[in-house]
Amino acid sequence: MFMLPRSLISFFVFAALLSPVSAKERVYVDHGVLRWSNDNSEVALFGANYSLPSACDYRAPGYLGLDRKKLVEEDMAHFVRMGCTGVRLCFWGDWENSDNAGNLIANDHLDLLDYVIAEATRRNISILFTPITTYSSIWPDGHDSDEIQGFSKYYKKDRLRLDEAPIKAQQNYLKQLFTHINPYTHRALKDEPGIVFVELINEPTHHPENFEASVHYINALAEAVKGTGCEKVLFYNLSQDFAIAPAINASKAEGYTYAWYPTGLNSGHELKANFLRTVDHFGPMFDPVLEGRPRLVYEFDSADMSSGFMYPVMARAFRETGAQFMSMFSYDMLGTAPYNLGWQTHFLNLVASPRKALSAMIAAEVTRRVPRFKRFGGYPENTRFGPFHISYEQDLSEMVTDDTFLYSNSTSTAPSNPAKLTRIAGYGSSPVVKYSGLGAYFLDKIADGVWRLEIYPDAVEIADPFARTMKTDKPSIRLVEHAWPITIRLPDLGSTFSIARLDKTVEQVTAQDSRFNINAGVYLLTKEPRLDLTKLPDSVHGVGLREYYIPKLATDFIDIVPTTPEDIYSNRRQILAANVVTSGKVDSVHVEIRRQGETPVTRVSLKAAEAYRYSADWPDELEKPGAYEYALYVSEGGRSTRVPQDPAAFRPVKLHGRGEPLPLFNAEADTPKLSFTRIGDDIRHGIYKIAGEADHPPRLQLFLPFSKDANIDDYTAQNLVTERISALGSEARSFSGLRVRLRAHGKAQPVVVRLVEADGTGWSTTLKPDEKLKDYTVPLKELAIDKAAMLPLGYPGRWNYWMSPPSNRGGKADRLNIESVERIQFSLAPTSNRVATDEDPSVEIESASLIVSP
Repeated sequence: MFMLPRSLISFFVFAALLSPVSAKERVYVDHGVLRWSNDNSEVALFGANYSLPSACDYRAPGYLGLDRKKLVEEDMAHFVRMGCTGVRLCFWGDWENSDNAGNLIANDHLDLLDYVIAEATRRNISILFTPITTYSSIWPDGHDSDEIQGFSKYYKKDRLRLDEAPIKAQQNYLKQLFTHINPYTHRALKDEPGIVFVELINEPTHHPENFEASVHYINALAEAVKGTGCEKVLFYNLSQDFAIAPAINASKAEGYTYAWYPTGLNSGHELKANFLRTVDHFGPMFDPVLEGRPRLVYEFDSADMSSGFMYPVMARAFRETGAQFMSMFSYDMLGTAPYNLGWQTHFLNLVASPRKALSAMIAAEVTRRVPRFKRFGGYPENTRFGPFHISYEQDLSEMVTDDTFLYSNSTSTAPSNPAKLTRIAGYGSSPVVKYSGLGAYFLDKIADGVWRLEIYPDAVEIADPFARTMKTDKPSIRLVEHAWPITIRLPDLGSTFSIARLDKTVEQVTAQDSRFNINAGVYLLTKEPRLDLTKLPDSVHGVGLREYYIPKLATDFIDIVPTTPEDIYSNRRQILAANVVTSGKVDSVHVEIRRQGETPVTRVSLKAAEAYRYSADWPDELEKPGAYEYALYVSEGGRSTRVPQDPAAFRPVKLHGRGEPLPLFNAEADTPKLSFTRIGDDIRHGIYKIAGEADHPPRLQLFLPFSKDANIDDYTAQNLVTERISALGSEARSFSGLRVRLRAHGKAQPVVVRLVEADGTGWSTTLKPDEKLKDYTVPLKELAIDKAAMLPLGYPGRWNYWMSPPSNRGGKADRLNIESVERIQFSLAPTSNRVATDEDPSVEIESASLIVSP
């Protein structure tokens, strides 16, 4: 890994920031608008939360023996590389840096906070500082410790604002923290120019019904901060309960903070579906009571997704509400990111999640270019807005202007005039760059015929990064330095140009027909072979000319990830597949297949299809439907590896014949991955076996919870079936019916069964089961167009729970497009004569399948 000496990065020191603080803060509020003091322009900041000083993100580098301060330096450099101009520092000082009276404790957590503030300021990254977190710093991976003695450990979260003792502790803590001197900048935190906003407390428990007490509490915190002489703009949380707005308006807080997790949290697995319908608009922020005050988004994410299309549309929705700062939660540190050790439901890092990082880079541009309160309509019309284009089908977000070309995945879009381009960043290939590697790259024009190329290692997923298991022995993302051919077609470079590596000494090479081989690193591309490097700028877009950071890469590994599905329904082309990632050269990959329980095997060689993927057709000689099993063999570097490793074990695969049902829900296999109307209900609504039916398949018991939520108007369970349908391709059209096996439990309860297409259009039927378990079959042509529930349930609230078909759907000729189905939903709704009882109405659902003929 190349590390730039501090002596060579003076260009990052911004004199205005590092000079003694002036009486005038860098940001002020002008009639509800945040403006920069130096030129009165509107503030528009985009970035991420950075939690390394505290809690699980503090512990994670320790598991791997990493230098935390070095990580801070690397990560702040990558923030700038991604175009991020803001960072939120949410500090667990109320747990880890205080006692029960709120006295500040100086320790490593506080020292790291100081260091992050200094490094962010040095990089001209503006900070939203949240000094009190409220949630336990122990969760999710730690254990209670005598070292944790902060006041939030002793006072329950919902009492922090009600009792005088915890209020005094918070005031004492805030006074000492904001007058604390940062040893790296020699300034008190209250005077740090990098800190431009203060959010008084993270996600407090609101009691909006107690107006006077709420105002008193907000003012108590505000006065403690202001009493130190701090003149930062103060904000208070709104989205924990939007009803708190009048109390905020009456308090000394100057603005609102709010959050959005439209795909829910903690699914425990990667979500693969079109969630663009969930982020058309952020409705609660259009309430007139909120007018006239600045707004910040303290947290947001498309949790449990690795896609490259969500962040720009979320940024657009936030700008529509007037937000001037938005901060994804939470950025993964460079050294720990391949393991996703901290917040499992979140995963963003420039090197380890390149497509998501590039979409964040594009979202930063959305923040800067889209005016506040500008509206762009609904999906799918709003997938093009300004210079931006979003495509779920291509897993793509892109920005194209005269001088800038950014894309999060391969694209066919061509810039109108490549000669005018000065900045390119991408993943995959485009009409300007052809590249087969799996890392992000950046091209920045320095002068005519001179470009800086920065390219990162391949990021190959070898395990689900969102799984609930934390592992330090093997990453979820394998970073690989592999030499790939690259073709760069830029008019001022021509077809023949020189390539010199900047981050290490290697022999200079020459591109022929704009093509050359490249490893991860940073390079100078020049039309003239002899260039005086002393005349080049020290930095490009805030990044040092030679500056480049990657984690230490493994040198001896082999990762084999079989991707052959357990059930094969498609035309069986390229269906035998595996991802093979090694530190050496793959000599051969093959599978041995046999009918389950039999001895003769059929050997099939797999060929390289694309980066790290090997595949082959299902053998014609094994055409009889039934249960099969296979073993995968990889020969690499003189060694042979078998999956499964046990010589007697094989992996199961079932070949289905034409006309066999396609399962969309199986209670035993799918219930752990279901999404429900209420967060946390997956704990209660599980699989169970009916007494006296021990040999019967398990069934999901779905409740309409009258007794626990008398006002609920719907209860839905959802299973994502995106991959099952997409694997079929056009063969999905052969299905003509939907079969559901279920029964009522106790009082009869109608069940709405709904298939949901990628654009959010629902197609439903209502079943009225009795207490006998049986199959109910409905022709697909009889399904009626319908609204659909947006699941997983987003946070906050259920204000956008239902989505109607998009405006271009619902005509007389409109029919279900089975190839586009992504979800199956089971919904219970109250009947007109409902009566709340001790036993909530429920149904038992065993399975649901597509069938060829009803």
